[in-house]
Amino acid sequence: MRPTNRTTWMLLLGFLGLAGLQNPGCSNEVDNLARTGEDPALKGQCTPAADDGDPCTLEGCEGQPNAHVVMAGLPCGLNNDLICTATGDCGGCTTPDQCGVSTPCLPWACDLDKICRQTPSPNGQKLPTQIPNDCKEIQCDGQGGEKVVSDDNDVPFIDCQFTSCMNGSPVSTPAPQGTACTTGGGNSCDGEGTCVECNTNADCGPMGIFCDPKSNTCFRCDDSIRNGDESDIDCGGDRCPACIQGQKCNVIQDCGSNLFCADGICCNSACDAACEACDLPTSVGTCEFIPKYGEDDNYGNGMSCLGANSLACTGLGGCKGALGAQCTGPTDCASAKCSAGKVCVKNTGDPCTQASECFSNSCTNNVCD
Repeated sequence: MRPTNRTTWMLLLGFLGLAGLQNPGCSNEVDNLARTGEDPALKGQCTPAADDGDPCTLEGCEGQPNAHVVMAGLPCGLNNDLICTATGDCGGCTTPDQCGVSTPCLPWACDLDKICRQTPSPNGQKLPTQIPNDCKEIQCDGQGGEKVVSDDNDVPFIDCQFTSCMNGSPVSTPAPQGTACTTGGGNSCDGEGTCVECNTNADCGPMGIFCDPKSNTCFRCDDSIRNGDESDIDCGGDRCPACIQGQKCNVIQDCGSNLFCADGICCNSACDAACEACDLPTSVGTCEFIPKYGEDDNYGNGMSCLGANSLACTGLGGCKGALGAQCTGPTDCASAKCSAGKVCVKNTGDPCTQASECFSNSCTNNVCD
């Protein structure tokens, strides 16, 4: 395994006191065929042989008799503190760990003659280190390597699952709802293979603590947290008190008597006419008109007043043409102004940046005259 040329080899042999041995180096020089193993006809064509991994050989010319020559006296072993024998063995050991690094499937041994030996473990021998519960087993392949085979007794454990192995692959089915579990801090299986906090109120403990069946979590109506099926903090849903005006809601049942659920807010009216809203920042819980040129994305029976449709709120509870929309008269426009070019434009008092935006064609201090 030690490629060398003739000069390097002779220096090495001289150092070792082995100069009488033959050098198998790749010289590219015509020399004595019997001495070097090189064919004189191949002068200048020698390709160094690849390393064969054997510490007791020297590499010469690829394809020639001297490609890999056993050489007694070379150092070997894990720390190069052993000596190669004339038969190509690594000798002088007293313990296996002097020979090299063992693996479970290819261990080193030091025999009675103090020679290092490496013998593959039997095919099928189980390795000491395994991946648990994966339906597989790692074994020796009888040639010094490893292989993975099916082990249908190496069954995985998955909370809330009935598991087994089939031909080396895991198979599972959900455990019934209510089966005890612990994964993720849960208490009870949901019947779909997941460990959750609760399925019923009984899973949550004392009276006053409820189970939200949608999130499978326990909650209370007096913890100052919006949780469970509450629509707002400690109100709404199926368990907690009704919400008051201005609090959030999902359905009208979340709100107290004489209140409606509009725009996700418990409101003083149904607030379902065009360009009305109950969630305006200045009047949450009270139905008010959406400001002029604003939008209403949903009112009545699926209606909308959107700029994308060239519509805008009038500011008085109506929906008409947005700025820039085509018009035939002022009643077509949210601004109540239709220009000579039959386009909705801004009215007196509206903010502006240039005169052409205004019906009066005059913009002073960023306000239409």
